[in-house]
Amino acid sequence: MDVPRRIGNYALEHMLGRGASSQVWLARHQGLRDHVVAVKVLMDQAPEAVRRFQREAAIAARLRHPHIVQIYDYGAIPPLHYAILEYVDGVSLRERLARQGRLPLPEALTIFRQIAQALDYAHGLNIVHCDVSPANILIERQRHRAALTDFGIARHGDAPDAGPRVVMGTPGYLSPEHARPSASVTHLSDIYSLGVVFYQMLAGALPWAEPPGLPDGPPFGPPAPLSAHRVSGIPPALDGVFARLLAVDPAQRFPSAGAAVEALDLLFQRHDQPTRVLVGGPPTPPQSGELESEPADPTPVEVVLGPELDPEPIRRAERRAARLRDPAILGAVLDAYAAEGRFGLRQKWLGRLARFHKATSRNLFFYRLRVLYERRGQPETEEEPDRKAADYPLKPPLDRWEVPLPLAREFVDQPGGRVLIPGSTRVVACDTCAGEGAIVCAQCQGRRRVLAPGAASATVLVPCPACDGRGGHVCERCAGAGRLVQRQAFHWSRQAHAFEGQDDHPALDSGWLLRVCQPEVVYCQAQAGGLRPEWSLVPPLAALLAEARSAENDETRIALAEVTVSFVPLTDVIFDLGRPGDAGLYRLTIWGFENRIPPDWRFFNWERVMFVWIIVFLLVVIAILGVFAFL
Repeated sequence: MDVPRRIGNYALEHMLGRGASSQVWLARHQGLRDHVVAVKVLMDQAPEAVRRFQREAAIAARLRHPHIVQIYDYGAIPPLHYAILEYVDGVSLRERLARQGRLPLPEALTIFRQIAQALDYAHGLNIVHCDVSPANILIERQRHRAALTDFGIARHGDAPDAGPRVVMGTPGYLSPEHARPSASVTHLSDIYSLGVVFYQMLAGALPWAEPPGLPDGPPFGPPAPLSAHRVSGIPPALDGVFARLLAVDPAQRFPSAGAAVEALDLLFQRHDQPTRVLVGGPPTPPQSGELESEPADPTPVEVVLGPELDPEPIRRAERRAARLRDPAILGAVLDAYAAEGRFGLRQKWLGRLARFHKATSRNLFFYRLRVLYERRGQPETEEEPDRKAADYPLKPPLDRWEVPLPLAREFVDQPGGRVLIPGSTRVVACDTCAGEGAIVCAQCQGRRRVLAPGAASATVLVPCPACDGRGGHVCERCAGAGRLVQRQAFHWSRQAHAFEGQDDHPALDSGWLLRVCQPEVVYCQAQAGGLRPEWSLVPPLAALLAEARSAENDETRIALAEVTVSFVPLTDVIFDLGRPGDAGLYRLTIWGFENRIPPDWRFFNWERVMFVWIIVFLLVVIAILGVFAFL
């Protein structure tokens, strides 16, 4: 079908691209020669294709965002339908990746951030794109602007597609929900697809060896670490961001594209800071205002679990860190520390003497993993006589781990009990009596009579005393039925365990710290039936998880798990005491919201210490002499 050379006020100059059902042309306004647009012409006249094209135009007309390709007009020149769009002078991200393989980190971050802004805007209008992929992201040459296009299969978040259930989207970028009914596709599906695009920009490949979600493809699973593609210069914690972006369970993903951007900003903020080099001895401390503060690297907890952390304690820690950049407040903390010493053994007015150089704050996290193990023993056979010849419903036999048990709700030991396995019932012939229901008497062989003891004649018979003349016994195993009903059963029980760990710190005395500081809980999540995958991306937690998993085997599994994360804020302070001839710098750590400082011999008043020791020594000598004087 030929495309007309003129549509409305626009003359079509040349084709920019071709899709499965449409063509995109560069067109120029006949009256405004500098006004160039892109004209998308639908070549497929099937009713469903036309309906989808009209819906794309209607949705795109609602969107006004710098990182979404704008639509200017829509119309039809029978039998063709067309849309007049903003012209982006550049290439698609798919073409860029095909030529370059992978993108530098700063450029990939910029594109991710811009498309995330576009998605957050669309999601705010309850519009789900449903096909976020490199082919639908355009990169402008001059301004390096990224723009999202092609809302052809987009939908309103609360309006499921009434059409047939088909998988629509670009293979390799489909979310797990795309394989389910369309009502399952939400804004979280777009976040998943954007995560795949971001991964490909950095690694030059998809996060899996084979795209999941296709009829003959592998199931959805976690992404491969970036190190598998030899990506260098990337913080290892970035794998934690991808684990959340590409979580199979939508509830475990970032709640919005903007939340993912915030996690990335937190991860890379240290790399955006200028590097300071100190030469020629100790630096001159600032005389007023805030101290120099080197931002600490974000911890895996903050990167992986950041959006789920309780924000209030984190904000309190930030306010504490800001206060402790004030030399006056730091001086008051050190003076209070000096005054706490017994007998005045610490350096008096330590805070007034100190000249502060730097104060760096961060959070030290503590981890508690509670696990409820469930043990299901090997199935054992139970049987009973088939007296009633009852009908048993035909059910498929279940594996013992498929048998439902009371829900695990608390981390308490449960003795459990014995449970029958549905579908395991069967009726068998009693092999003790060979299905006869009776056992022939071993003494009379069923003849009911035996020779009388001591009888002279072989014809003298008496009733068999072993079977009381019956010739046999009713089979005790099957109670005379000749059949047995057999079932499989197993015994179950549950046992609770707790594992604890913490971040490392060179000056940490855990016993002292937990006595004087109260950790703040910022995360507490439970998971039924196993462990949440993102927990393993926090190294201290991963060690606890590995210890917990070591107890699992064929008979023992984790029925319920809960991770609690608490933290104590700390501030590392560098200062000198301004003593003549003392050019050294001191470092100490202020712990907790309580601003506690551990005992430190460096800040003793040694003159007073020696004086106290001399007094003690003299008292001991006097006491000894007094003892000898009375002997």
